[in-house]
Amino acid sequence: MNALTQVIARFVSTNKSVTAEIRGVYTCFIHPSATKIDVKNAFSSLYGVEVTKVNIAKTREKFHNTRKWILMKRSPQKKAIVTLKAGQKIHDFSTLHK
Repeated sequence: MNALTQVIARFVSTNKSVTAEIRGVYTCFIHPSATKIDVKNAFSSLYGVEVTKVNIAKTREKFHNTRKWILMKRSPQKKAIVTLKAGQKIHDFSTLHK
């Protein structure tokens, strides 16, 4: 990856991911070609935190019908679950560490 800002696509905000943020575990969608090292470097330099563990999971494509019987497809994505050092948190995702 060239730019660290392109590694993290967006953060996931579900009940499970929000409750995990209390423990310092953050979930985000990442670029399809990003590796664990890319994600660790992006979190360290963008948010100024120390990453202890990175897990990566690929989501599968899913299909569902709409009201008018049109088949909709959700594309497969790549997700990263990042664990921070104990006591560290990201307070605001929009502000970057400088």
